[in-house]
Amino acid sequence: MIYQSWTAHAIKQHILSKDGIEPLNSHYYAVNYPDVYAAAERMFGGWQYAIESCGLDYEKIRKYKRWSKEKVLDEIKRLKAEKHSLNSKTIQQTQRPLYLAALRRFKSWGNALEAAGLNYKKIRKRRRMTEDDIRKEIQALAKKGTDLSYANMRSNHLYLLANAMRKIGNGSWVASLKSCGIKYRRTRRPQTADKASA
Repeated sequence: MIYQSWTAHAIKQHILSKDGIEPLNSHYYAVNYPDVYAAAERMFGGWQYAIESCGLDYEKIRKYKRWSKEKVLDEIKRLKAEKHSLNSKTIQQTQRPLYLAALRRFKSWGNALEAAGLNYKKIRKRRRMTEDDIRKEIQALAKKGTDLSYANMRSNHLYLLANAMRKIGNGSWVASLKSCGIKYRRTRRPQTADKASA
């Protein structure tokens, strides 16, 4: 009798209302929303078909149940090694499955970072970079010979790129580099203004 109260539309609305807030894999739904899960199995012929009828990627959703504590920590360490920004806002936008898994396993993103051996307070402070902080980081990358092309910065230093363009470049990465005393040529490595004029 309970199942009859769930129409296909109501099931889809329930799933979509939880998207991005709770896991949508079959195990989670079977445990936490058994009536919805059973109705979906009956009406759509399987949980996968119910998910796909909502326009969602079932393969990505299946991965939710595979996030162990170790997996979460390994992924955080991988992102750290690759110089990705680990502040909460960025991770929610770019690594949402990881973020939600961290909440489930560690109760908060900060707890997950601490468990991975990282200083959460320091990472949070990076969101408030001053213009001087931005210039120092860019200049440090230049001294190390880092590729300062827009494409590389977007892939490996997105947070710094975004802050620089917003705070010191008036929306331009090239202008940001100039503000740091760096001239960038597409065909060559970036060089400081002093070297360029030598």
